[in-house]
Amino acid sequence: MIERFTRSRFERELDRGASKKKASVGSAIAKFGRSRGMQIVLWVTMLVLMLYAVFAFLYTTVVLYSSGVKTSFLWFWPVTFFISCTAAIGLFLVLRGQLEVLRAPAVVLTFLFWAVVLLLGGVFTQVYRAGRAEPQKDADYVIVLGAQVRGNVPSLVLEARIRKAAEYMKENPDAIAVASGGQGTGELVSEAEAIKQGLIRYGIAPERILLEAQSTSTLENIRFSSAVISANEQEKLSDRMCIAGGNNKDAETVAETVADTAGLAYASKIVVVTNDFHVYRATRLAKKNGFQNVSGCGATDAFAVTIQYYVRECIGVVLEFLRGTV
Repeated sequence: MIERFTRSRFERELDRGASKKKASVGSAIAKFGRSRGMQIVLWVTMLVLMLYAVFAFLYTTVVLYSSGVKTSFLWFWPVTFFISCTAAIGLFLVLRGQLEVLRAPAVVLTFLFWAVVLLLGGVFTQVYRAGRAEPQKDADYVIVLGAQVRGNVPSLVLEARIRKAAEYMKENPDAIAVASGGQGTGELVSEAEAIKQGLIRYGIAPERILLEAQSTSTLENIRFSSAVISANEQEKLSDRMCIAGGNNKDAETVAETVADTAGLAYASKIVVVTNDFHVYRATRLAKKNGFQNVSGCGATDAFAVTIQYYVRECIGVVLEFLRGTV
């Protein structure tokens, strides 16, 4: 009984000590929040949040008008509009001394806010630079990544990719295109078929175009295109084996090479064609999945939703890093 009473009292003392420690930390943060420097940071943060709220409201209107209510990622702008408005009002009340109890949380959340801004700013720099880098010349294969098809007509995003791929292939006449993309809801043809027809329309010979019509994501674009390239390399090597015919030494060499067609695919010089905002993640995925010699070719066409694409891509890159897929 005495032991239980002693233990209970000891636990209460520990809890009281922990509570005092938390209170002292909160008081120290709140005191720091009242310093002149931190006051300035809080005012600046409030103004940034207000400006962002105005931008988010206006940009939501632009996206709705240009692309409609079914536009992917549209939810991001009204949600962040509401959050930024709430945060700005809360900061204003804290700065006026009407919500003094929230000063410590406001300081912590302000630092967290600027940390996220700096992180996304750094990612944006990488994404932007990758989208404008020059692709390597004389590629063996050009993987053209799919995007939405409306009926059998490429969306503006996909049309930009097709046009950029055609430009590259005209400048590099030995390159073979891999049109990559499956068939989604509302699409009468696969994205791969739409890419092929688009390339032909721009003057690329059909025999220079391979199809990969099963993928439903960028990761699958890369993996399934690798299989198509491997199959094409194997076919070319089999033709060489037939030509080698009577020469046993040449036939053995070609046979050994055929056994490692996956390695040949990964060693091929690859250019991935997509939109500028997508190049960084696409090429990182290609390298992560075995391609040793890959570069990106970004279509830089501007759309009403270009800002949205960049924001989504930056968040996507961060999530891919956390998953370890890029």
